Amino acid sequence: MDRDSWLTLLGLDADEVPQLLVLEGTWWRQRALDLRLPHLSDVRELGMPDLWHGWLGDVPVAYCPAYGAPRAVEPVHVLAVCGTPVVVQVGSCGGLQPGVRTGDVVLSNRASIGEGTSQYYGGRDACWPDGLLVDQAAALLTERGLRVHRGSTVSTSALLQQPDELVAAWAAAGHLGVDMETSAVFSAAAHFGVRAASLLFVWDELPGRSWTDAFSPAEQAAQTAANQAVFEVALQLA
Repeated sequence: MDRDSWLTLLGLDADEVPQLLVLEGTWWRQRALDLRLPHLSDVRELGMPDLWHGWLGDVPVAYCPAYGAPRAVEPVHVLAVCGTPVVVQVGSCGGLQPGVRTGDVVLSNRASIGEGTSQYYGGRDACWPDGLLVDQAAALLTERGLRVHRGSTVSTSALLQQPDELVAAWAAAGHLGVDMETSAVFSAAAHFGVRAASLLFVWDELPGRSWTDAFSPAEQAAQTAANQAVFEVALQLA
């Protein structure tokens, strides 16, 4: 489909094409919508389910809660064809290094491809974000008092199939964190010449601590603050 076809399907006028797409990898769709959409005005759902359009001042923005690599690349693909120039992946990750703690933020500067979607957009082994966006995000998050880590990450397609030996291999390779969308988003964005970044807050600390374990009130507060910060900073990158 060409640009005009996608604009028609989405129900967008040419002057409404988002200047920023924010993707969020999350199980909790409704909670994410309740938290994120109030940041925008004149919000409406577009012709693609769970792709929402709104305004940040006079800047058109799109938001999509997209869980997993195959789902995440769909809005990237469609809006890139329409002319959206920037995509920012937000969400959570599992920390893989001893100094990467719950409530910290990981900014990927290289994403190792462990999911099966990137190959269809030319991704092989690894992919990269836009360095300037990463620099801007790091500065904005640091200004907010967040602990920020920059380095390599890995994306996988199987949240429930991460045996200890696989997690140990990721850590030994130097990856800071693991998520399910970042490498696919980078690959699709690169295919279309779209600038991309990934802002992930650390949920659990691997190996040895699962996302199913209990967290202290202080840790929960750190998760909440970081979760809010990565979205607000993503909007600032518009």
